[in-house]
Amino acid sequence: MSIQVSVVMITHNKYPQNLYSLYALENQTFDPKQMEVILVDDASTDKTPRLQNYRPPFHFRYIRCEQNVGRSKAKNIGIEAATGEVLIIIDAEMILDPAYVEQHVRLHQADPNLVVTGCAQHYNTYTVLDKKFNREQLKLFRRLNRKKNPRYRRLRILRVFKKYSKMRLFKKQSIFQRKYKKYAYPTPFFREIIDRHGVHYEGYHLPYIFVVTHNISVRRSTFDKAGPFDEGFQGWGCEDWEFGYRLYRNGVKIIDNPKVKVYHQEHPRSLGNQTKDALINYQYFFTRHPEFEVGVQSLCWMGKNLLEVNELVIEYKAMVHQHPHQYPHLIQAFPILFDQIFTLRIRNLPVANLMKASETMRDEQWKHAFFAELNLLKASREYPKLLAILEWLISK
Repeated sequence: MSIQVSVVMITHNKYPQNLYSLYALENQTFDPKQMEVILVDDASTDKTPRLQNYRPPFHFRYIRCEQNVGRSKAKNIGIEAATGEVLIIIDAEMILDPAYVEQHVRLHQADPNLVVTGCAQHYNTYTVLDKKFNREQLKLFRRLNRKKNPRYRRLRILRVFKKYSKMRLFKKQSIFQRKYKKYAYPTPFFREIIDRHGVHYEGYHLPYIFVVTHNISVRRSTFDKAGPFDEGFQGWGCEDWEFGYRLYRNGVKIIDNPKVKVYHQEHPRSLGNQTKDALINYQYFFTRHPEFEVGVQSLCWMGKNLLEVNELVIEYKAMVHQHPHQYPHLIQAFPILFDQIFTLRIRNLPVANLMKASETMRDEQWKHAFFAELNLLKASREYPKLLAILEWLISK
């Protein structure tokens, strides 16, 4: 029987969470004979290499990278090895609901031009206790422990945890019984956007942000048209958004599947490094695609939210469509301003003197034309939000 679905998992030092994720894949309603799972171990130094001896009911392949190659290349290695018509790409600490694979396959059979995300029904859960958890993670677990367990059990858990640096909370059968739901709590991505625009993101002009490879699925043929993950990204973040943007520009529909839940297993975090990596990587993303709908997200690092940003994209597209030749200097200014915001934030400097950021914007003749167009935009009263943000940026 041919392989219909390839689940590609990438992992780096996430044992035993990655083992629990594999157990959850054993518990899928989809026929295991038509499913393969490819685990790409990106140079883990923990017990992950033990998984090369794992023998599940589905086809399983363990691929070891002896040197750390990064998130993009690890995904590409796994996808290159995949043989299924449908690709499911997940982080190795993701536990999928039993109907997840079956539901995603049905969606792709109904419409081959899709990428399906898992943002609306996203949860976090505890399957392991780790001494490296930060204070907030431990505090939240204690709260869930008090709420979900009788006194004798919660005291036993805490007593055992004192003896070990890492403690498993579940056995294989407990994963099949979905007992991890006991410690789960909702963490939907972009809830305010889904509440307003629905799970098909109708009217939202930055749907690529939902392509988060915690869990997505796409047909192999659709993936091949967009091309592999960009291996120029370093560290954490944005390689999946850039991939999602290419899908979006190719006319692929991005939708969420709210019928199945996904559970991200808690693990030690390093948020400081992630924030810096995300800024650097987003600027790289913007250099690859210097479009307004990409660069405008720089404003999210200045306190704007993604709904406000969407309103700006709507007005910008309307302006360019309705007046394609009227505001060339304003159109030229936006990417310069956005890029400078990224640069200053990466350097941990205040966002100031943006008009002096480039040689272009310092040129007197250019500035004269820019302000003439700005006054024209102001007089038109057509795009008030776009005007307000532009005036705000040049006042910095």
